[in-house]
Amino acid sequence: MPTIRISFQLPYFLLLTNGEYDTPIIGGSVRLTAKSIRTADGLDVKRTVASSFFDIPNDTDAATREEQRRKESYRLLNRVNHLLRWYRATTGDASIVELTRVSASPFWFALKGGRTNWCEPLEYEPRSAPEPRLASVPTGRKIRKGLNGGMEPDVATLNLLDAEYALSVGRFRDAVLLCWGAIDSTFVRKFDSLVDSKMEGDWPPALEFLKGFNFGLRHKMTSGLRLLGGRSLYKEPDDYWKEMTESYRCRNRIIHEGAAATEQEAESAITIARKMVDVVADL
Repeated sequence: MPTIRISFQLPYFLLLTNGEYDTPIIGGSVRLTAKSIRTADGLDVKRTVASSFFDIPNDTDAATREEQRRKESYRLLNRVNHLLRWYRATTGDASIVELTRVSASPFWFALKGGRTNWCEPLEYEPRSAPEPRLASVPTGRKIRKGLNGGMEPDVATLNLLDAEYALSVGRFRDAVLLCWGAIDSTFVRKFDSLVDSKMEGDWPPALEFLKGFNFGLRHKMTSGLRLLGGRSLYKEPDDYWKEMTESYRCRNRIIHEGAAATEQEAESAITIARKMVDVVADL
């Protein structure tokens, strides 16, 4: 059973000694090594290389090997990002941010103890940026209308744009929180307007209860929305409710426990928030 070394070069030089750094919360450890490289401008600079090891059976087929490569790249990246969070907190260096799969790649694979490549490097392609949602009305005219209306742009729209940027630069926690700010803003405003329009003239304390904190967000998104708008998010297809619940737990862990978020959790939060904006628009 061969032992494989997986590695990638950070875009930074970390002021740490070469060696093994345990990451028990994430699992395993990461080895850091300083490396000198020459830039396109002919300058000699230092960078830090992160690596770890894993075993794989000799008779592994191509599909299993590819799956293993991706799993190990996620594991190594999660360990490095955990280390980078501690590095930032300890040094106060705000220029060091967590890495995405794209900014970390390519990931290199070699047989332990030698320089022989085990397989081709693994490189992640940049995510396609969402197409700008330009309406038929000319942009300049819409901007003038918005400016003259005396209001600010929609909070959810700006939060989602900020979340996409946060994801691209490795601020995964920020991306999750921005998305849930967009979800809260979009859904709660719509739910409150449905209560006011569908139950106009009803007993005021009952209306305040439906719009208040005692009638929880998940109750509003399910039974409350079904009664008022004929649609329950619990009934949405493609496991939307399950994914939203997991993302909500991630959001709570960040707020109440100071937990981290992964790139995948940030991506999931953006997908969920976009779907929420679309759902609300249809109500």
